[in-house]
Order: sequence, then C-alpha cells, then structure tokens
Amino acid sequence: MATWFSKTSAAMGLSAVLGLLAFCGDASARDINYAGDEATVYVKPGEPTQVTFPSNIEGGFKKDKNSGLVLERQGNFLIVFAKPHLSVDGESIIVHLADKRSYALRMLPATGDGERDVAIKIVDTREADIEENPQLAGLAPAPVVPSEFPPPTTVAGLMREMVLVAELGKGKGIPGYRRSNKFSGETVLADGTLNATVDEIFMGTDYWGYVLSVENKLDTSQRINPATFRIDGARAISASKWELSPVPLTDEQKITQGHRGKIYIVTRAKRS
Repeated sequence: MATWFSKTSAAMGLSAVLGLLAFCGDASARDINYAGDEATVYVKPGEPTQVTFPSNIEGGFKKDKNSGLVLERQGNFLIVFAKPHLSVDGESIIVHLADKRSYALRMLPATGDGERDVAIKIVDTREADIEENPQLAGLAPAPVVPSEFPPPTTVAGLMREMVLVAELGKGKGIPGYRRSNKFSGETVLADGTLNATVDEIFMGTDYWGYVLSVENKLDTSQRINPATFRIDGARAISASKWELSPVPLTDEQKITQGHRGKIYIVTRAKRS
C-alpha cells in the first residue's frame, strides 16, 4: 500500500507537460483501434517493437518454444523481438490484461508494404462511450455508499482508489471519474536520473488523478523528491515507494523491480 504526501499550494514542474497530455494526442506512435478482431503489428528481426495496452498485462499465450517471437512484458506494454525464422504468415499472440480484457495480435514480418512498427498503442473501442454516461464522465456525483473509507469525491478517497486500481487491479475504474488511457506511455520526465511516464488519468468534476510509472536510471539508489512532481493545482502526491533501488544488474534484481515504482498525483479538475 502506498504512503502519501499532501500539498495544498500550486506548483510548477510537470504542469505544462501533464496539461498538454490532457488535451492533445501522441503523434509518435501508431494507434490501433481494437474492436475485437485480430490486429496486425509489423516487426523486424533484431529490432524491438513496443506495444502499449490500456492497462497492465497479466499474461497471455503464444506459440511453443520454436516461436519466431521473443516477448518481454513490463507493466502495460510488451517489447516484441522477431527472430530470423519468423514465418511470412507471422504468428498470433493473445494478451490478457489485469482488468480481464484480452487482445489478439498477429505479428507479421515487416516488408516493403509494411514498414516495421516502432511503437504501437492499443485503443480499445469495444468499451461503451463513457461520455454517454454522466456518472462515469464525472458530470454527476457517485452514489453515496456507507463506508469506513473516505469517498472518491475527496482527495484522500481518490488517492486510495487510484492505488487500489493501479497496484491491486481493483475493478475497471473509479465511480464518478472518467478513466483515460489515451496518454499511456507518454514521457513527462526524463532528466537522465529518473524517468516518469503516464499510466492513466482519472478525470472527475472536482479533481483529476494522475498515475505515473517512475524508473531510477542511476547505478545507486535514489530517493524520490515529492517536489519534483508538484504541478499546478496539486492537492496530494503519493508514491508506492519513496526510494528506488539502483538499475538492476542480476536476474534476481530484475525480478524484484525495486528500481521502479508508481507516483499518484491529485489535482484540481482542469478546464478545457
């Protein structure tokens, strides 16, 4: 469970970047609007392709050990490497997310008609349009349910719900908030010592919540400074861990993922 650090003063830092993310798209990645049919991704031997999904990956299936693909997963994305013997017909993989959604992808060798995909973002168009549901869009308050915990309409309640969703895979969202994965994978900080990217954004009437993935890029441990992540209108900042381990050198260190963590930020709702 995360600890959290509250701030009530407005700040600068990441505000410009996160503000832009809220209202503009990513021009660097090819989007695949997934409607349920098998989607095509073009890969090339010896060169990586990143496929980013709407939420964290739980598992999946691919061909046996003679497969022409090597897959490395991390959080909500896959890094795909093609082997030289990948069939001209490609190979299919099935990816299961922690929120129980599944995706079928066919990895095809890149040709003159299909240049290698460097980065792919999966946009799930199977979901109902949340704009048609006032409660999910944050236009109406969530129903009041007696609970010992603060409701999501409060700063502490939203923070708690984001932690439950991101770290424990709770449900499909937060009542009263629109969940956006449109900017998953967007970089908001890369200063050579620490990288931070957007996982997802929760948008409500009074508050917005940002979930970020952070990664230590140093060969020494690094303590996260909450001031680094203060943005305009910030109300609270939380972290799954405030100190990150050095960049892993052994397989055991890679498995523990001590150099990675989550940052949670609650701000006043932004107005377009």
